[in-house]
Amino acid sequence: MSPADTLLALAGLWLVAVITPGPNMILFMAVGLSSPTASVVASAAAIVIGTLCWGLAGLFGLFWLFELFPAAAVAVKVAGGVYLAWMGLGLIRRNLAPPAETARTPAVALTPRRAFLTGLATALGNPKSLVFVSSLFAVTRLAEQPIAVGLAGVGVMITLSTLYYVVLGLALRTLPFARRPGAAGRALAFGTGLVMMAYGGKMAWER
Repeated sequence: MSPADTLLALAGLWLVAVITPGPNMILFMAVGLSSPTASVVASAAAIVIGTLCWGLAGLFGLFWLFELFPAAAVAVKVAGGVYLAWMGLGLIRRNLAPPAETARTPAVALTPRRAFLTGLATALGNPKSLVFVSSLFAVTRLAEQPIAVGLAGVGVMITLSTLYYVVLGLALRTLPFARRPGAAGRALAFGTGLVMMAYGGKMAWER
């Protein structure tokens, strides 16, 4: 397989992976529906940085670390799942507040710094990402290519992830209740919190 074919195959598979709902997307949607634009940008940047870390880890074969130390992988996964569930619980609690109180305090209005740290913790809190990336590199034979092609593959992942979150962020910010939460916004944020709790619990429980 030529380098161009390898990168094209990687791009197609990664695009499917990016648009598939997961903890990163769930968190990003929650931030996008309830926090300032700067926080949305910060969370997207954190997710992309997390993608870069897992991409480089997969490229340089760091998967063996989790094979040698499975307890470390379990600890990271449990911590990431618990954190995601905790964020979901906070989202639910804030949106159970009376309408008058919610109007004064937007649901989960994360500061850019907190949005960035939360996004980074969520992106790096699921070691299955490394398993998936390593498998993806094996299937597309990216690991067999020269290092320059491998780095280009990681660049493809970063570019597609960035474009996707830019488009999704712009779409979320066009929704009226993303700028001024009302009954519909609270209901959607409440549902997002439930999904975050369910996904986080599943992440922490699975072995």
